[in-house]
Amino acid sequence: PGTWVSLAGAVLALALCAAAGFFLHWKTTRLEALESGSALSLLPQGVIEYADRGDGPVALVIHGSPGGYDQGLVLGEELRKRGFRILSVSRPGYLRTPLKTAPLVEEQADALDALLDTLGVEQCAVLALTEGTPCALQLAVRHPRRVAALALLSPITQNLRRTPIASAGYKLFHDLTGDLGCWWMSLRLRLNPGAVFAEMAGFGSSLKPSRCRTLAAETLRDPAQRAYLEGLLRSITPLTCREAGIINDNAQLKDIPRIAPGQVTVPVLVAAGEEETQNPLAPTQKLVSLIPKARFLIIPRTGMLLPIGKESTRLWESIAGFLKAPPSNPS
Repeated sequence: PGTWVSLAGAVLALALCAAAGFFLHWKTTRLEALESGSALSLLPQGVIEYADRGDGPVALVIHGSPGGYDQGLVLGEELRKRGFRILSVSRPGYLRTPLKTAPLVEEQADALDALLDTLGVEQCAVLALTEGTPCALQLAVRHPRRVAALALLSPITQNLRRTPIASAGYKLFHDLTGDLGCWWMSLRLRLNPGAVFAEMAGFGSSLKPSRCRTLAAETLRDPAQRAYLEGLLRSITPLTCREAGIINDNAQLKDIPRIAPGQVTVPVLVAAGEEETQNPLAPTQKLVSLIPKARFLIIPRTGMLLPIGKESTRLWESIAGFLKAPPSNPS
């Protein structure tokens, strides 16, 4: 019996060592890929990380939480295919942009304006997702001549709850339990992508499990949508190099800057899922009513994860068309 116990212990030790080796290799590879895919710019506010892809009119992409410039590239890929040049940034606290560069939402908007000035971009379209949408709105408020048009996906339009875990990004950070959780998620994605996609579809929504499975199946049948969801998952890993930004967002979004009637003068397209729970439709509709040149798209039978399912192509066409040639009266 003692021999078998020793043998089992040795096998377990070898398995743990192998797992640790695979994990460290995964994390090192991810960090090297992230560093090689971006550039740094020194602004009056501090250092900011960005990536520049494609040709055509510029679309500045502002990521959510967790995220980074890599998430912006995933979001911007469909726009790049439709003729845009994608400029994607890492907001302060994410990847190689230090939090001290601009911790406040208004300061982040000013830093983005300075980056555009440094890169010689006089005016651009802006696409923002969830926790990145308050920054995008402040860019339109504080530097309206810089923004030609603005598209907001699942925007945060009201102060989050004053609880330790308020933002969806922080909840995901908490639930994944760090980089080991991210690695395990990446393994699950290889083994059973449908199950992982169904979980993603249900995150922050009131969708029934059957509807989540349907959305996952539709995504798996479409190579572009599958690449989109896989890219979104990769863009939250590893978590440790995004931790400062996640925690800062969780704090900042409990007291987001208010938008006054008529304060946002640029054309704005707002897209939200009908079944969102993290960002309810009622305050989003109120925000739309405060913006003279706003258009509101409610995507039926979807949650906060946009755009996926049968509506994906139509939604991207609407976003690209709006950003390229915003109507004078979007409503």
